[in-house]
Amino acid sequence: MRFPDAYALRRESPKETIIFAASQLMGSRARQEDYFLNFNDECFVVADGVGSLPNGDTAAKLASETAVWAYKHIRQHRYYWLDKKLFMKRIFRSTNLAVWQKRREKGFEEGLATTLMVLMVGPKHIWLGTAGDSSAWLFRDGEMTKLTHDKSEFQDIPPHVLGVQRLGLVPEFLTSPFDEGDVILLTTDGVGDYLTVQDMQTCVTSVGSRMEDVTNSVVSVLRAAQTNGSDENMTAVIVKRLPK
Repeated sequence: MRFPDAYALRRESPKETIIFAASQLMGSRARQEDYFLNFNDECFVVADGVGSLPNGDTAAKLASETAVWAYKHIRQHRYYWLDKKLFMKRIFRSTNLAVWQKRREKGFEEGLATTLMVLMVGPKHIWLGTAGDSSAWLFRDGEMTKLTHDKSEFQDIPPHVLGVQRLGLVPEFLTSPFDEGDVILLTTDGVGDYLTVQDMQTCVTSVGSRMEDVTNSVVSVLRAAQTNGSDENMTAVIVKRLPK
């Protein structure tokens, strides 16, 4: 058997390349209740603690860390890896249970809840799960398309955020091709509720192939939300697939 030359492999260009940047602002809030985590450029998690309940920052951090933990462990089972919708449901079920159980601890009796968005990036597709009012957009060929649905029916405590009830949480799930040059924009409501489609398109049009480009673009998203009146917690994440 002939083994590949490790040094030659190191000199080859990667078969796929993902670049991303994330940024946050507190606005006028006393605490930052948004939280973001990334694992290996293939799993991106955004959570936004529900402000009408106490401990929103704890809920968002716990949800993000549990979702990444669940992703890393569940992906080892081929059964779930081949069924991404079922995989996503398991992530949300495990994470929701962790947040729901947290209120049994001293100091959390009044409850806590959070939204959650999980983006999984594959070689040719993305898979997105969301519970709550954060939003996801796809920028392709100069056009901005919203991937998530509007949550205009939400009240103070949305019925399908994490931590409200032990069972019955059903996250929104969708999949989409993720081609070379495509850009994904994830925003919490402190950003998404204050931007028009044109605002977002203007910000992500300048996303090039350098990390500096992505960083500048994600910062411009937050600045645009501020300009339009947002004083809330804000989080934005930009993920781009570079050409091979």
